[in-house]
Amino acid sequence: MSGFLPQKRLACIPCTKAKRGCSKQAPSCQRCLEKNVICRYPAPRIAPPYDLVFAANGAVSAVPASTSSTSERSLIPSPASHAGEEQQQQVHTQSRHPVTAEALQNPWFLSPSSWTVDHNTSAIPSQISFSDEALTYFIDLLHTWLKQWTNEGHCPFIHPQLWKLHLPDCIQDAFASLAAYHSRTPATEKMIMRIIESRVNNLVGGQNPSADGDFGVIMLDPACHLARTQALLVYKIIRLFDGDIRARAQAEKHIDTLSLWARQLWQSAGFALSSEQADASTDRGNSNGPVDTQLRTDGSITSTWQAWIFSESIRRTYLAATLTEAVYLTLKQSWAPCPGGIMFSGGAGLWEASSPLAWFNQYQNNLVNSVRCIDGNQLFTSARPSDVDEFCHATLIVSYGLERFERWCNESM
Repeated sequence: MSGFLPQKRLACIPCTKAKRGCSKQAPSCQRCLEKNVICRYPAPRIAPPYDLVFAANGAVSAVPASTSSTSERSLIPSPASHAGEEQQQQVHTQSRHPVTAEALQNPWFLSPSSWTVDHNTSAIPSQISFSDEALTYFIDLLHTWLKQWTNEGHCPFIHPQLWKLHLPDCIQDAFASLAAYHSRTPATEKMIMRIIESRVNNLVGGQNPSADGDFGVIMLDPACHLARTQALLVYKIIRLFDGDIRARAQAEKHIDTLSLWARQLWQSAGFALSSEQADASTDRGNSNGPVDTQLRTDGSITSTWQAWIFSESIRRTYLAATLTEAVYLTLKQSWAPCPGGIMFSGGAGLWEASSPLAWFNQYQNNLVNSVRCIDGNQLFTSARPSDVDEFCHATLIVSYGLERFERWCNESM
């Protein structure tokens, strides 16, 4: 293994951040061993190329790069051949080389194994329970995101490109209701809440109330699942945390519905990727945007970006829905079941990228591009707050508490 390491190694990242001397040993320097933190070295920029793989116990392995030429190494990781390999490396250190069309056909976020929910992680207890300060902070973020959607057309869980070409009726209703809610006055407040109640009843009533399990997954494609779940989530945020007693009571009736729809949304993506349709050719003429391509790519940067938008929208909507429910239940009864860990893209700048090339360049330069939401301890020891985006910050706050998040920010200064 040592034969793959460069002769002149830089100090490890934890020692560099702490401005302490580093013994530069592999797989871990002496200081990281003593402090029981993951020892991680900067990705090399000289030949021979290799990748660093970080095991769950903190061990670091140097793995030779692909036998193909350096210019053909992939920046977007392919699906892991074994489930354990995907869990080994939650924070990806990306190499800085062009991606071939072949490599773009199998990005990690289109791998069926990336659509599993990990309930066996021991990073946090099976029941989450934190101070009201962290939970109310998260609620304030949700309200801020909804205002951003009505003002700018996007927010950290609704991508600006997602419904650009096709705006489902339920999303239109949710947007109009939210805009009316934000412009409410004391004289119109009750009327607007009645309008929202009517829209929710129409949305839920328009679905098959007995649809569960596999039937509920098959009855709609992932785009329809995503639209109705996002719409119900918007209504849920409004009514659970508005303070209106009737609105909250009505919203509580549909907590299980949102939870069911979120699960079916997630399952529909996994089903689509594991079905024969996922392997079908995408040569269907010109693409009509991310909803048309959904969870497929033809290997081009544009197609992969569109598939990422759709994939990441599902992941973030699922997370926002499950965390909103967990926060509300925790405030109500002091605890809530842990929703489990899923993979999502937390790298800074990815969600905000306005074009395929900008997204690809950001992916190429990011240190952290995918993370499991309940594996925050790895981020706290191996990354900085600026390496991940606002949505990732929110998941860390609600999963680990505001105090732990602020300590991470202060340690990184």
